Order: sequence, then structure tokens, then C-alpha cells
Amino acid sequence: MQTVFLVLLLVAAVVGANAIYARFSLVPVAFLQIAAGLLLALTPFYRHFELEPEVFLFAIISVLMFNDGQNTSMRKLSHQIRTTLSLAVVLAIVTILIVGTVTHLIMPQFSLALALALGAIITPTDAVAVSSITTKVSVPKDVMTTLENESLFNDASGIVAFNLAIAALVTGKFSVVSGIVNFLYVFVGGIFVGAILGYIIVAVRIMLINMRVDTPSVIVPYTLLTPFVVYLLAEAVGVSGILAVVATGLIHGLQQERLRLTTSRLQIVMSTTWSIIASILNGIVFVLLGVSLPGVISHLQQRDTGSVAILVGVGVLLYLMMTLVRFLWIQLGFARIRAWTNREKALNSLVAALSGVHGTITLAMAFSLPLTLGNHAFTYRNDIIFVAAVVILVSLLVPTILLPLFLPKQVDKVAEEDIAQAKAEMVTDAIHMLNARYGDTPNASQTIMILEGQRAVDGRPKKARLAELFVKAYDCEEQTIHQMVASGELTPDLADRYLQIAEKTQLQNQRSFWQRLLLFFRFVVLGRWSMSKQARLRRKRMQALRRRGITREQALAKNKAIWSEIRDTEQKPYAAVVKMLNDSYTQDNQQEVIIVRRAYDERHRRLSGTRDFQQAQNELLIEAFQWEYNFIQAQLATKKYNHELGNALYEQISTDQLVFLQSINAD
Repeated sequence: MQTVFLVLLLVAAVVGANAIYARFSLVPVAFLQIAAGLLLALTPFYRHFELEPEVFLFAIISVLMFNDGQNTSMRKLSHQIRTTLSLAVVLAIVTILIVGTVTHLIMPQFSLALALALGAIITPTDAVAVSSITTKVSVPKDVMTTLENESLFNDASGIVAFNLAIAALVTGKFSVVSGIVNFLYVFVGGIFVGAILGYIIVAVRIMLINMRVDTPSVIVPYTLLTPFVVYLLAEAVGVSGILAVVATGLIHGLQQERLRLTTSRLQIVMSTTWSIIASILNGIVFVLLGVSLPGVISHLQQRDTGSVAILVGVGVLLYLMMTLVRFLWIQLGFARIRAWTNREKALNSLVAALSGVHGTITLAMAFSLPLTLGNHAFTYRNDIIFVAAVVILVSLLVPTILLPLFLPKQVDKVAEEDIAQAKAEMVTDAIHMLNARYGDTPNASQTIMILEGQRAVDGRPKKARLAELFVKAYDCEEQTIHQMVASGELTPDLADRYLQIAEKTQLQNQRSFWQRLLLFFRFVVLGRWSMSKQARLRRKRMQALRRRGITREQALAKNKAIWSEIRDTEQKPYAAVVKMLNDSYTQDNQQEVIIVRRAYDERHRRLSGTRDFQQAQNELLIEAFQWEYNFIQAQLATKKYNHELGNALYEQISTDQLVFLQSINAD
């Protein structure tokens, strides 16, 4: 139970940091998440927090790497395979050797094996961390693609080298030949096992699709379990679990066209689920860094008050050295990033070097250092963790400051104004199609109102305008009822009963915050007492009816007849309100009109006691979404819209469909 509570606190910290970033985006979200972790460290729950490295790799890193793999373009990866392997394998090994040697020279108390372990820890880069600090600048596309591909494989290089260094540290022995053989087995074996498992898992999923067993409740959990199963199986045979999940993710990406045979609903749910999970897990990594830092610093200060300053200097020096090595490696042509001029080549080399941000894997390996060596406490464990933390922080801070100095600001591929205008055209076309085919029927009218809600609307509904519309709707109902009484269609008694219901519609939809709080207290806190009171009143009414010679069945039949009359009565006032709202609709009041219309539609469905109205409306709305897709395809075919704008509109429709599907399920 305590573990669950700690996890919930981590997720809450991530959500809080993301919420602050959504309003104040000047500071990269990674720094806000680290700050949230520092705040958590002040609470008593995390004062003696110990991170389990295996759980970290299994529960967080494997999921993130699988998601990165399935979102990687195999075409781009194949085109850059030489550059990717040069950076992720060769440069990684060279960097580990240089960092290890320099660390051993400047800190002789670190054995060569321990120094190489430090090099393996701080070498892997993190493309997700890069994305978090480059949201304001436009990184060259080829550079970003190279960084993303590199991060898929250099994590495994660092982990394999780290394991070899730790083995040498524990045993005191190291063989170059056996080390190379072990490296190849773990590295290549991880890719091989992951590819085989990936094909099997994809084949099973396609079989489920062909068997029509492709509902979200089956496919989403099946896909979410994939990285865990692959990681455990790969580690069980002694190969890299991280590389295995990357390979499985790449197979999923390669088979994406076949997997898209699923329903659009499943695709929407799947993409949304993965997006949320990846965001939360990445945030947890940086929150954990903030949580762990105070404890590490405290341990170092207890041993030597000067240790912290020395290790900060070592961390900064190692970061600068790794950045220089990366720059020279790319500039000298060992890894090729497309450039047309020498100036562009130098810029790409510098951006790629500064963007070698360290994050998740570095933190995971740092905390996976053994607590003891040879039955004695591992003296320099906190030193290495602290140096790794310094490298992570500096690698986040430096590009945040320097990249905006020589890179242009991030410009959206499609301007918000263009999307808003195109979406308005798309919705207008669907509305014209509805009017042409179904005319001014109630179902078509309501569907049009929902489509109007798709248009971009800024701000919240105006309370005064909303209250005015509800009053107009009630006046419209009252006027219609009086006309029906005057024409003899209604009795005055039935008219009074109906107007009482109309007044309740007003009250239910115009409550203030304090009125809603009072209702919460009434129904939640006093609910049991209120129910018992109502039961007593019902018993008294039934006793009074029996004294008058009226049975329970007769009373129920009479009540049912009254509600049947009210249901029939409601048809004309409802139609009048719908017409009034349609006539009152403008661009300025569309939010308020939609809210009022939704309230009256809900009452209409409740009084009618049938789902036919809702089903017909659902069918019309699905048809309207298809018309919107057809409209976009037509604009793309005539070159009126470019592909970026088309994709943005497709995403907008997908979001609207998701909301619509959720509303159907809620009903």
C-alpha cells in the first residue's frame, strides 16, 4: 500500500509540473519536474527513498524505449544506419574509453574499472530530453532524426559496457576478447530476440484483428504488456532487454500499415493511451532525479565537506569533454549529417554536440551501482551518482541557454489561423450536406449544432449570456404552452404540470457554485436521511390512497398516464425552443447556444423514454464525420490544402470523434 501511495505522489508531481508548464512555458518542463522532485524530497515519505534499478529499467525504461521504437521511421533509420551505428556504437565506446581514462587520471582513487563504469553511465543520450528543451527553437530536421535514431541504440551500448565494467570491478578481472564477445552477444542477441518476438506479437495481433477481436479492452492491454514480456524474456536468455524492446517496437512500426486495419476508434484510443503513458513516465524519471539529489548530497557532505564542489567540477569537465568529442566526431566526417555548405556542416555538428542530452538511462545505471563490493560498503557509489546527476543537469542547462542564440525560433508548420479557417470550411461543407439531404428535421438540426461546436472557440461561456438564453428558452416554452391551452390542445392543469418541469430545467442549469455545493451536501451527506424521509412520505401517500379506495396499481397507472401526456405535450415546446436557438445562433454565442441545446436535448430524451432519437442522431453524426474526411481528401487532391494542413485537420477530426465515442459510451 505504501508503494502505491509513493507512485501516486510521483504521478501527482509530474501532473503538477506539466500543468505549470502549460501556463508558463519559459522554463523547460524537465527542470520543473526536477523541481517537483526536490519538493517531494522534503516530505517524510521520501527521506529514505531507495530506487530499485531493475524495477526502474523494467517498468519505465522498457516502456519508453518500446514506444520510441514503434514511432521510429524504418525508412529514415535505414537511410541513416551507418551514421546511427557510428554514433550509437563506435562513438559511444570511444567516449567511454576517453572519459574513463581522464577520470582515472584526475581522480586516482577511482580504479580504471570504476572510471570506465562512470563513462558508460554518462555516455548515453536521450532524445526525449532533447525534445523537452528544444520546444522553442527549430532544430534542423536531419539533426533531430539522427539524435532520435542514436538514442535508440546507444542506451544499449552504455548498458552493456557498464555491465562489463561492473563485472571487472567486482571480480577484479577483465579479458578484452571475452569482453568483446560478450558485448556482441548481448547487443546483437538483444536485437535478434526482440525482432523474433516482435514478429510473433504482431502476427498474434493481426490474427485478433482478422477474428474481429480488436476492441480497445483487448488490444490496448495486449500492446501495453508487450514491452514487459519482451524485456523479461530477453533478460532471461542473457541478452539486452532494452535492445529487445527497441527491436520489437521497430517491428511494430514496420507493420503499422497492417495494424491500421483496426477501427478508427481503436487507433484513437491506442495513440492517446501511449501519448499519455510516455509523457507520465518521462516526467517520473526527472522527478526521481529531483527526489534523489538531496540524499546523495547529504551523504557526500557527511564524508567530506569539499567533496560536493570537487565532484561538480568533475561533472562539468566530463560534460565539456564529451561535447567536444561529439563535435569533432561529426565535424571530421565519422558520422554524416546532410549539409550543403561548410558553415551548415559546422552548425549541424555543433547542434548535434550540444544536443547530446543525458537523462533516463544515465539515471537508471547510476542507481544500479551495487551497494556493496567485497562485503564492504561501496565507498564511491554516491560520488558517481552525484557526478551523473551533474552531467544530466548541465546537459539540460547548456543547450537551453545556447541553442536559442544561433537557431531560429520554432515556427509551427501550420499556423493556428490557417487551421481555424480550414476547419470552419470543413464544418460548413458538412452542414451544407446535412441540410441538402435531411432538411430542417430535429435530428439534423441537433447534429448541425454539434458540428458547430467543432469550430475553434476561445474562452469560457459567458454566464450572463447563458442565463439570458435559458430565460428566452423558457419564455418560448411558456408562450407555446399558452397557445396550446388557448387552442384547446391542453388543459390548464396539464399546462401547469408541464411548466413546473420547464422551471426545473431552468434551475438545474443555472445553479451557482454555492448552490451546487449545497446540492452535493444534500445528496451525498444527507442522502440516506433524505431517502428515508421520502420513503415515509410515499407510505403516507399510499395510506391516503387506500383510505380513498385507490389501489397501488391504479395510482401507478394514473401516474404513467400523466407522464405520457407530458411526453406528448413536450413535442411542440421542444421544437419551438430548437427553432429559437437556431435562429439566435451567432459566432459570438455558439458556446452558450450549444450548452442550452444540450440541456433541452437531454430532457427530451429523458421524457421520450426511447433511444431512437439518440441512435438516429449518432448515425447522422458518423455520416457527417465521413463527409469531413471526404472534404479534406478533395482539398488535398486539388492542392488547395497542403499535407501538413491536411494532417492537422485529420487530427482535429480524430479528437472530435474520440469525444463523440466517449459520449456514446457515457449514455
